[in-house]
Amino acid sequence: MNLKIIYEDDFMFAIDKPGGLVSVPAPNIPEAKTVQGIMRMQLRDKDYKSYLLHRIDRDTSGVLLFGKYPRDREALEAIFKDPRTEKTYLALVKGNPRFSKSTVNFPLESREKKEKIPATTHYRLMKRLGILSMLEVKIETGRKHQIRKHLAMIGNPLVLDREYGDKKFNRKYLDLTKDQGRYFLQAWKIKFHHPLLDKMVEIQAPASF
Repeated sequence: MNLKIIYEDDFMFAIDKPGGLVSVPAPNIPEAKTVQGIMRMQLRDKDYKSYLLHRIDRDTSGVLLFGKYPRDREALEAIFKDPRTEKTYLALVKGNPRFSKSTVNFPLESREKKEKIPATTHYRLMKRLGILSMLEVKIETGRKHQIRKHLAMIGNPLVLDREYGDKKFNRKYLDLTKDQGRYFLQAWKIKFHHPLLDKMVEIQAPASF
C-alpha cells in the first residue's frame, strides 16, 4: 500500500490517511500494518525517518501530519497547542440537525482523568441528503471521541458509529447499502502557523464521501 502525500516542505509532510488504518502499533497490530510503518517503508530511501505529529482514530480518514527530522519535533508538535490552528472535519450523520449552524458545549471526560472538562464543537450544515446530513465540523478542544460524542448528544450521530450511534438505524443502513461498515468522519482540512517557515499553511484532503 502506498499512501498519498498531499503536502510537503523541507521539515514536514501530510498524507491523506484512508479509513480503517491505525496510526501507530498496538499489542496486536505490528508496525508494518500501521500508517507509521507504511510511511517509513514507503520513504525508506530518504535521508530522514518520518514520525507522526498527531493521530486520528482508525476509522477516521483525512489529513495526518508527519515530521521529518528529530531536531524539529518540539517546534512542529507545538502546532497542536497553538490557538491559531484550525481543524475542520466532514461528518455524515443520521437525520437533519435542528439548527443549520450551532455550537455544542457539553463537558466530556479528560483523556488523563475521569473528571469532565469543557469541550466545544461547532458545526455547519453543508447538505441535506434525505434522512442524512453532511456537516462541516470544527473543534476548539481535543477530547477523546469529541465529535462523535457531541453529535450523538444532539441526536445526530455519525452514520455507522457502533459505539455512539443508533444501532437500529445502522443495521438498516447496512442492509440497504451493503456499505464497508465504518463510520463517516474525515479530517478534511487543517490550517496552522508553520513554526519553521513562519507563515500560515492550509492543507486539505479530497472529500472522501
